[in-house]
Amino acid sequence: MVERSGPADTSERLEGPASRADPLPALPKAVDLLRALIGIDIRTVSGKPNTILAVRGDIVIVRTERSPEGEPVPVSTVQKGLNLLATQGSVRVTPGELGHRSSFVGAVLAVLPGARFTGKPTVVVLGEPPTDDHHNGPVDSTAQVKIRLEQGRLRSRLARGRTSARCVLCGDLFPLDFLVAAHIKKRAACSDDERRDLGNVAMLACTFGCDALYESGWITVDDNGHVRTRPPDEVPQGSMRDRLSRLRGRPCTAYTSSSAPYFEWHRTMIFKA
Repeated sequence: MVERSGPADTSERLEGPASRADPLPALPKAVDLLRALIGIDIRTVSGKPNTILAVRGDIVIVRTERSPEGEPVPVSTVQKGLNLLATQGSVRVTPGELGHRSSFVGAVLAVLPGARFTGKPTVVVLGEPPTDDHHNGPVDSTAQVKIRLEQGRLRSRLARGRTSARCVLCGDLFPLDFLVAAHIKKRAACSDDERRDLGNVAMLACTFGCDALYESGWITVDDNGHVRTRPPDEVPQGSMRDRLSRLRGRPCTAYTSSSAPYFEWHRTMIFKA
């Protein structure tokens, strides 16, 4: 028989996900999570809004009703909460557990996919990420965070540890800040298996035009692996026409036999021939 020590409110933790045999979901680093939340309104358990304005080194600037200009909070306080959540499966939203900014830290943790507030005193419990973006907090915030975090992980995977890489469409070399992990087949149209096919369903495209042109259907990749564009003379003379002319016929380095079906979907469904 296992003895339980401490106050009765720890029962939530002992009965929560930490007691399960299956492993808990991997959590992001605090700095990555906070950057993904910049500009998104998150709510404490009492419903008060907190907005992350910026992440500056080891400090995050947080706007609250009392501090509309924002006040600094150490990133380390959020990392502590993530560490506890990752090892225990739950964490109490109290100053004794998370420091004097526990309400803010709890609000950040609760936006994680699969996390929720419960109990009194409040506990953040981590479960399996939902499949329908449902959350007992703001649904839009949860969806945005999930997609932003997935984007960061996917971009890192495609970059393979490099700090800079070439856009697969134009071939130019960029720091990773100017590359996105663009889905070859739109993410919303992918099956679960296709979304997990990370090495083939996405590509690194630059934010200097290639990502937007591909996303909007102005360019695609043909069945020979070369960039196909709408006629450049369909747009006025200028940078867009020049870029279309430059891209036309270029080899796409992301085109392989495994990624070909995704490019075919894009040609059929998105490209405006």
